[in-house]
Amino acid sequence: MSRLALAWPGIALTITMIDDLVAGPVLALGGIVLGPRLGIPTGMVVFTCLMLVLAWSALVASRNIDPSTGARIEYLAQRAANHRLAGRLVRQVGDEHPLPTALVAAIISPVFVVLWARLVHPAQLLHRTVVIAAVAYGLGFSLFYAASGSAIGLAIRGG
Repeated sequence: MSRLALAWPGIALTITMIDDLVAGPVLALGGIVLGPRLGIPTGMVVFTCLMLVLAWSALVASRNIDPSTGARIEYLAQRAANHRLAGRLVRQVGDEHPLPTALVAAIISPVFVVLWARLVHPAQLLHRTVVIAAVAYGLGFSLFYAASGSAIGLAIRGG
């Protein structure tokens, strides 16, 4: 197994933890340039598809999670359990619980949800978990930033 395959779950988790710094401004800029009618739907579809690919690749790579990444995921799960909104829901992620999966993914990260579900439910296929997590995070995040950018663009253009 290659080093990238072993490291990919940790890399994907890091990408979703810092994507606010890059994807947020890009989505807002797309909303400003393209306007609300084209910028919001385009941003939502493209970003949600990117999150789906990222979460799916993490699922495929999660069959062999190295111990350091597993410890990092468990640490994040423990911190998330203390979170006011996601605390009770963190232990319920997986294919059988779509609502907790969607809420935790929207609040924290879709890759975290997929990797945590892999550790908690190793026998599940987690296909539903990947789709629900990516859609919940992708739509919520992209809608906020693209709509904010569109509102700024309308304010700049005066109308």
